[in-house]
Amino acid sequence: MTFDGTLKAMFAIASRRQAAALAILSLITAASEGLGFVLLVPIIALFAGSGPAMPLPFALPDMPLSAMLAMFVLLVAVRAVAEIARRLVAQDLRAGLVDSLRMRAVKALLGANWRWTMTQRRGASEALIITNIDRAGYAAEMATALVRLAFALVALVAAAMVVSPAAALTGGAAGGLVLLLYRPLTRRARALGNALSRTYDSLHERLGETLGAMRIIKSLGREGEAAKALSDELRGLRRAERGYVRDAAIGHAALQIGGALVAACLAWLALAWLGLPLSIVLPLAAIFVRALPLLGEAQVAMQGWSHASPAIEDALAMIERAGAAAEPEAATRAPRLTRRLSFESVSLTHRPGRTALMEVSLDIEAGTMVALTGRSGAGKSTLADLASGLIGPDAGAVSIDGTRLDAASRRAWRERVAYVQQEPLLFSGTVRQNLLWARPGADEAQVKRALEEAAAQFVFSLPEGIDCDLGEGGRALSGGERQRIALARALMRDPDLIVLDEATSAVDSESEQAIAAALHSMTGKRTVLAIAHRGLLTEIADRVVRIDRGRIATD
Repeated sequence: MTFDGTLKAMFAIASRRQAAALAILSLITAASEGLGFVLLVPIIALFAGSGPAMPLPFALPDMPLSAMLAMFVLLVAVRAVAEIARRLVAQDLRAGLVDSLRMRAVKALLGANWRWTMTQRRGASEALIITNIDRAGYAAEMATALVRLAFALVALVAAAMVVSPAAALTGGAAGGLVLLLYRPLTRRARALGNALSRTYDSLHERLGETLGAMRIIKSLGREGEAAKALSDELRGLRRAERGYVRDAAIGHAALQIGGALVAACLAWLALAWLGLPLSIVLPLAAIFVRALPLLGEAQVAMQGWSHASPAIEDALAMIERAGAAAEPEAATRAPRLTRRLSFESVSLTHRPGRTALMEVSLDIEAGTMVALTGRSGAGKSTLADLASGLIGPDAGAVSIDGTRLDAASRRAWRERVAYVQQEPLLFSGTVRQNLLWARPGADEAQVKRALEEAAAQFVFSLPEGIDCDLGEGGRALSGGERQRIALARALMRDPDLIVLDEATSAVDSESEQAIAAALHSMTGKRTVLAIAHRGLLTEIADRVVRIDRGRIATD
């Protein structure tokens, strides 16, 4: 994406009202400063006891020195107040851009279909949403700084043109040449920004892997190796950051030297060649002294923009990809399972060379419990995802009571499905808050009924009962207790179909028996599809279906 394209995309996301206010306030601060420098000409001339040696292109009313000084102070006050407001608006614009971009990315990911979502690298998505979009905020800060500096420099050039057009044109041409020579460093900053984005992605992936595998790392005694791998990633990040700081410092030094050289040449030109009087030379000198640090700030802002703007491009590209994979709106009514869930010659391939299911036909009667068994990778989870409406088949059809599920009805069907995964996931907060995730607004009786149906009555004896704070992920509870709360949360939806993905493989025998008894009591009322290699769930199931290499095995 080009500089103009990225800038337009950024301001398209930002608030137009804030962008307009920022431009107006930047114009006010710049104009008031420029007018202040022009006003120095008659002020200095009055101090010298004579009118301006060169007539200005507009007539100034005859005013005493005190009035001119008061006007000068007023211009400074106007600029100061406008600058305060400009900074606040710039901060609001930056925060609004970051929040808007982050929420667009989150909503795009949440709205994408599951098959696309499964292909995405979690670490890269986390890095983009958490870190890279913050860098997009820094890019916005640099862009707003460039707007402010552009207005300020234009105002200074205009003031210099009023005071002495010849000196202003010469100085402007020389300054433009310095900036032109600086362009290679700007291009290098952009390349460093792209490299930094990749480094952040890699660091987030490594950090996520390390934190997720703490138990395994400690049990294998590989703490040192894990720390070293993370340290290597951090060193790569610091090298990328240091490269940017080095180039920024070199660019700043080059701009300072070039600016000083230009200022010296202009001073010699004004005094020795053009023969300008002191009342003209002093305001010109003040203008160029003021412009020099502004050029330095512009250099830093341009380099910062080039370094951080790839984060905006990355975010917009991810949002576009996720948007292309968006699910359609859900059907107005969700199908109801009252007779059977059917798979009709279903085939599905995750990627070339990896067929998950091949012409699978299966009927699951409503109100029964079916256990899916088979080796890892046989296709059990894929069949469960099809049943729950997360994905659709490449060939064949899935139907509810004879009605085929298409993309819109699949999304609606998920309202009638509850899913319980192998590793129970609880949110920080109380038991009640966790259950209300599935059914906001449920009353006390509904919460208690779900806990009882899931054999999770132990909750009532916890400190503060269903309002007991479970902490982060419910770690104060055993795995079996967490799983029973997760099952209760699933039952809060009053689902037609419950999908259990190895839900009892990592719980104690007491919890397994409690969960199995709870599921058995649902016979005739709910349909249960359980992925289970062995154990009580296969024993109590009405039917056991073995999947082998993507097909239903016939033993």
